[in-house]
Amino acid sequence: MGGAHRRICQGKRPVMRTPGTPSQTAEIHRLMGDAAAAHGRGDIAAATQLCERVLAIQPGFPDALHLLGLCVMAAGDLKRALPLLQQAAGLKPGDPQLAHNLGIALAESGDYAGARAAFAHAATLDPANPDSQFNLAVTSEESGDVEQAEAAYRRSLELAPHNAAAAAGLAALCEQRSALEEAARWCDAALKLDPVDPVAALTQAQLDFRAGRHGSAATGLEALLKMKLTPRNRALAAGRLGAVYDRLDRPAEAWRMFLTAKAALREVLHTGESGSAGMYGFAVAGRIRRHLDALLAAPSAPSPGEATPVFLVGFPRSGTTLLDQILSGHTAVTVLEEKDTLQDFLGHYALSDAGMQELMGATPEELAAHRQRYWQRVDEYIPGRPRERLFVDKLPLNTLFIPLLLHLFPATRFIFALRDPRDVVLSCFMQTFTLNEAMRHFLTLEETADFYAAVMDVGQRSLVAAPRRIHRVRYEDLVGGTEGEARKLLAFLGLDWEPAVLDFQATAKRRRINTPSYHQVARPIYGDARERWRRYEAELGPVMEKLKPFVESFGYK
Repeated sequence: MGGAHRRICQGKRPVMRTPGTPSQTAEIHRLMGDAAAAHGRGDIAAATQLCERVLAIQPGFPDALHLLGLCVMAAGDLKRALPLLQQAAGLKPGDPQLAHNLGIALAESGDYAGARAAFAHAATLDPANPDSQFNLAVTSEESGDVEQAEAAYRRSLELAPHNAAAAAGLAALCEQRSALEEAARWCDAALKLDPVDPVAALTQAQLDFRAGRHGSAATGLEALLKMKLTPRNRALAAGRLGAVYDRLDRPAEAWRMFLTAKAALREVLHTGESGSAGMYGFAVAGRIRRHLDALLAAPSAPSPGEATPVFLVGFPRSGTTLLDQILSGHTAVTVLEEKDTLQDFLGHYALSDAGMQELMGATPEELAAHRQRYWQRVDEYIPGRPRERLFVDKLPLNTLFIPLLLHLFPATRFIFALRDPRDVVLSCFMQTFTLNEAMRHFLTLEETADFYAAVMDVGQRSLVAAPRRIHRVRYEDLVGGTEGEARKLLAFLGLDWEPAVLDFQATAKRRRINTPSYHQVARPIYGDARERWRRYEAELGPVMEKLKPFVESFGYK
């Protein structure tokens, strides 16, 4: 799920403290004063030279390093600025403004986790600084910690109630967790403070969409797209307007907006990134497919008494989030939503042909060590996890790794979410995902279909090889007969029936859902997404032949 783009609050130059050496104090004080004055009037070149003169007198003087870092960052040399600010922060760890400015540099470099840590440190040193709280919120959201983001937005607003960007950020997070009344209040507050705040406008359109005010949503998004937006916000606005047009049965206009959204997302993608690279790249998919028969023919021996997870797999937009909410309503189940629990195991074996061969010859002790690391990661994500509950690891694209997971956990079971391949590919292309190794495959219709075929070829062949270990749930059957499908699923898992699993709307409202389906599972079961592809049959024409084998294999017409 892609969040709106927010600009962090910019920093200030350091408060100067000269060193105590008598012979140097006067000259350094004069030079630093002149440097600060030059920086203040925008003469970056002069300020840079003055800071360098200070450092020639006293190398490692933190205030000079700090101001020099700001100067070279203002000149566009982030690569040089970052180590200067890091060195200054190491020498002067108690300076909140320095920690704040380091956070800005880290955020500008794309290191949101590092920026978040710097802003958290700055906020600890100076709890009354609303800018540090705001930037902590933004970088926490970028890092995936939406709970900390929400808390920091609230603290920022306590300190600076008229910060429209903070109100807009909080409104967006409230909408994402379906706290719609509070979202509307904060959205209204943000728009009163800044009528053209893009995050508030995006959130207001989403609130209108969810309330069925599709005309209002369209009007707001059309107006927003006439403004100057960052590529990410333009992608979000176009993607959401496409969804509105789709709901209004205006498919031609919807498709035009989806193409606009993808064009904007391509601007966000770093140049030179290849769809072949990474854990979810075509190279790994091709390698697994080459070794698939050997992997499936040589499973490891189960380890009696060991805990075994259940993996909820499929493909994005296949109904896995709805299944997650159904299972999460059961008192004997814990579901972990889309976390990287397998990175150590997959990094060791999946990235080379030699790794695949090593996996097939791995000793019980080696696999036990990887299982231990897996559970350590699970416990990092869910501290205090009840061990007596069945643990379900939900990540749709683990479909690609089913043959490897059968080696890691020989007794494991899989819940395989299926949906008409044409609707899946269409829905993935319609979404404005946050770009990562997997979601970058959805920037063109052709690559979306190629990635679907690469992943689902592994899934299809695994279904044939291990039918008793894999329980299929068709999305169309799930929305058409939810209770019946839920009963079959619980029976497969060996769990007693609990009616609460059908109250997935209440479950969804208790949990924060980090997928594009967050607003769909918070409303009653709906069937309007079934066979949506028929409205876009002409646009899907170029990929229909590629999808045909999966349409037939999975029993669709």
